[in-house]
Amino acid sequence: MIGQVFRWLIFTALLAAVLVAVFVAWWLALLIALVALALGALRRLLGGKPVVRESGEAVILEGEYTEVEREARPLPDRDKPSP
Repeated sequence: MIGQVFRWLIFTALLAAVLVAVFVAWWLALLIALVALALGALRRLLGGKPVVRESGEAVILEGEYTEVEREARPLPDRDKPSP
């Protein structure tokens, strides 16, 4: 009789633990999904990923304007193609 009561008690405790674990996992998954959606919305609002550009392409920066000139210096001998 007492063995049967303990068996039912253990079964009920395991069932309760499984149900709690399922609900906790459900709420964690929902929280992660909401955070991911919020981050995606913020990223879209704030401009998203920067545009990929090729090297040598002009870039427009907002802010103070300072004129920059390229230095024209000859290449060292090791960088010149041999004849």
